[in-house]
Amino acid sequence: MIRIFPIVFLLSISTAFAQVLDEMSPAKDLIQELRRIHTPKGIETLEQINLNGSQQWISIRGKDRNNPVLLFLHGGPASPTMPTAWAFQGPWEDYFTVVQWDQRAAGKNWLNTDTTSVAAELHFRTLIQDAYQLVEHLRLRFGQEKIFLMGYSYGAGIGIRMAARIPEKLHAYIGIGQMAPGNPEAVIYQTLLRLAQDAQNAEALEELKSLAPYPNPIGQTPVGKLLAVRKWSRKFNGGWYGKSDFELLFALPSLSPEYTIEDIDNLAKSTSWISRRILSNGGAPDFPQSFDIPMILMMGRHDLHTPYESAIKYWESISAPYKQVITFDFSGHVPFLEEPGKFLVELVNKVKPLAD
Repeated sequence: MIRIFPIVFLLSISTAFAQVLDEMSPAKDLIQELRRIHTPKGIETLEQINLNGSQQWISIRGKDRNNPVLLFLHGGPASPTMPTAWAFQGPWEDYFTVVQWDQRAAGKNWLNTDTTSVAAELHFRTLIQDAYQLVEHLRLRFGQEKIFLMGYSYGAGIGIRMAARIPEKLHAYIGIGQMAPGNPEAVIYQTLLRLAQDAQNAEALEELKSLAPYPNPIGQTPVGKLLAVRKWSRKFNGGWYGKSDFELLFALPSLSPEYTIEDIDNLAKSTSWISRRILSNGGAPDFPQSFDIPMILMMGRHDLHTPYESAIKYWESISAPYKQVITFDFSGHVPFLEEPGKFLVELVNKVKPLAD
C-alpha cells in the first residue's frame, strides 16, 4: 500500500511572495516571448479539456507536431510541474511535443474546483483514470499510436501502473524520482542518521532521533514527522543537490507565463488540501513487476525524497523487454533542473530512439 508518501512540494508558495508578483510581470513577459514557438509545425497551447467528467488544464508545447508526444505526470500529490517547466523544458521541445497536465483540482484547476464535490473524487484510482483519458486524447489528437509517459515522484506512482496496464499505447515509460515498494521511508531515515553522524551535525541527530520510531510501525506516519525528515533530506543534498532547501524551486512559479497571480497564490493551499484527501482515501495495493515496454529510470544519486536505493532495487526486480538506469551523480530529487544538460542528452540519445 502507498501509505507514506514523498512530500515534495507541500506548503511551498507564501502569500507574501504572491504580493510581489505584479512587480515581476515584465520578467514574465520576457520569458513568455523567449519561449514563443514560431515554427510552421509547432504547437503552443494552454487549455482546459474534459477528463473523466472534470475540466482540467493542460499545456502542450513543441517545435514539430510530428515529434513524439511526451506526457509528464507531476508529483505531490497535487504539485504541478507546469509552473516550473519554463525553467527546464524548452530544449525538450525541439525533440518532443511535451504535455504538462495539472491533475484533478490541482494548480490552475483549483479556481474552478467545488471542494465539496471533489473531495469524494480524490482517489489514486481517479487520477489514473484521468490519465488514461488524457493518453487517449493525445493519441487521437496527434494521430500517434503510442506516446512516451514520464512519471515524476508521486506521478511516478501513477505512471508505473499505467505502464503495466496500457503497453499498447506507450513507446516507453520514464520514471524520475520513482516511487518504489519496500520501506523507502526507513531507507531515508537510516541514510539521514548516517549522514548526520558523518557530518557530526548534533542538531540533525537530535531532531532525527526524536522522531523514532520512524516511520510509524502501525498506521500512517504523522505529517509533522514526514515534513521534519524532508527538511533534513534537503539539508543533506537529497532535495536539490548543493542547496539546503527548496526555496529556489518554490520561487520558479512566480515567473511562469502559464500561471496567474491568483493561480500562484492558491498553490500552497490547494496542494495541502488535495494531498491530505488523496492520501486519506488510500493508495494502490501493489507495485507491478512485469512490463511489456521499455522501462527507463532517471534518478538523482542523492535523492532522499524518493530514495535512489529503493528505486534501484525495484528496477533490478522488474521484468521488461528493455530496461535501463540513468544516474545523475550531482542531483537529488529534481535532476531535470539540477543537471539539465545531461538530462536532455539522455532524453535525446536514450529515450527518443525508442519511438522508432
